[in-house]
Amino acid sequence: MLLFRGIRLKRIFIFLCFHMLISPIGEAQPMPPEVRAGILVMAHGGSPAWNAAAIESVNPLGTTLPVRIAFGMAQPEPLQKAIHELETEGVTHIAVVGLFVSPKSFREQIEYLLGLHPKPPSVYLHHPAHKDMSMMSHHDIEMIPGAMAPSPIQKTAKVLLNQEGLYDSGEIGQIIVERVASLSTSPEMESVLILAHGEGDNTLNDQWFSHVDDLATQVRQFGPFKNVQVETLREDWENERAHAEKRIRNYVQKESDGGNNVLVIPFRLFGFGPYATVLEGLEYLSNGQALLPHPIITAWIKGQAQSCFERMGIYDSIKTATGAASNPIP
Repeated sequence: MLLFRGIRLKRIFIFLCFHMLISPIGEAQPMPPEVRAGILVMAHGGSPAWNAAAIESVNPLGTTLPVRIAFGMAQPEPLQKAIHELETEGVTHIAVVGLFVSPKSFREQIEYLLGLHPKPPSVYLHHPAHKDMSMMSHHDIEMIPGAMAPSPIQKTAKVLLNQEGLYDSGEIGQIIVERVASLSTSPEMESVLILAHGEGDNTLNDQWFSHVDDLATQVRQFGPFKNVQVETLREDWENERAHAEKRIRNYVQKESDGGNNVLVIPFRLFGFGPYATVLEGLEYLSNGQALLPHPIITAWIKGQAQSCFERMGIYDSIKTATGAASNPIP
């Protein structure tokens, strides 16, 4: 009888955890004291408008679970602060979601700081203390040997980092389609240019192009456009950027000379970045709207967090017992 009661209590506990995690936004449920889950979102950050757009997409999750945002380029101070605040709320399991286009962005450094990898990367990105790191580009960051990296952050909660970037999700392509649709009036007379950040390393840059071009397929299916082109500016690497700028400008000029209106979509988290300077003097149409804010981003963050909780062992028994979807997103 005691064994039976123990199994029954365990099933009740699992059901309560599951019900809390998948409750629709706005229907927060109490978390059993043994396990309390939270979400930590990491984002580059930038201007007040940049940060506000990220907060707008993250805040809805806070009605269901404790949530914090750590702005900056994988630096220990904002990470430590966010995790401390979550632990102060009693959080025992933290899903860390990098709000980055590529899952490789700062990954080695993040894993080291979170204690998920014993050694820092060979080159550690360090910000000078007198600068606002949220406003930095890669050029503003000091690179120091991994041996000089700070110690990992202090924590008691179990943490896990998500595995995907935004360009891995087909749903993100819907945002690009919406951005194009907001500009398009006559697709048969229009060409689309989707501009992304890219990487200095050729292999990594090819991955950026391939993933974003896959998402651009949804734009090609949306309307009979003359052309849909994806380009990476490789904006933090001088030599690579020079070649990319020439190619980008040639495309816009060629399409414009051919009588097509060129619609430019920034495939970045927020804003138009340096693209206005790159395209100066050319004819094109853009409203500068990037990915943030958007409900799909909110759903993506939640899905990534739930995947982390599944990998922590929270979801395995739940899915078997209930037959729930592996990634239930309201």
